[in-house]
Amino acid sequence: MKKTFTLAAIAALITTATFAQNGHSRDNNYDRGRDVVVNNDRDGYGYGKERGTYYFSARERDMQVFSINREYSNKIESVRNRLFMGRGKKEHLIYSLELQRNAEIRGVMAKFNDRRNLFNRDNGRGGRDRRSNW
Repeated sequence: MKKTFTLAAIAALITTATFAQNGHSRDNNYDRGRDVVVNNDRDGYGYGKERGTYYFSARERDMQVFSINREYSNKIESVRNRLFMGRGKKEHLIYSLELQRNAEIRGVMAKFNDRRNLFNRDNGRGGRDRRSNW
């Protein structure tokens, strides 16, 4: 009885393992038979002139600066509230956190003032950029 049960259990295990690995050959060939389209932004009009552009508004800039300030203010407060840390170590950590905050804010400002930002193409001309046509 034990031999029959063991033999049946092994046969069921082998059958389960065989059918469990059946779908792997289809996963590796997912794109077989499908067309692949490459968009390289090189049409006859602009030849990739708009490559790398983005739309980063003043509101988005202000929201990111606000969230950076809030995040680093919380980090600085957590350093100030540490009990078992010396005053010099706390000042050093706070100074390094302020430097990191300023670097992140400079990065956001650089992204906003970049020439590829479509929001800055207005230049006071009444909103004549690509997104104002709708």
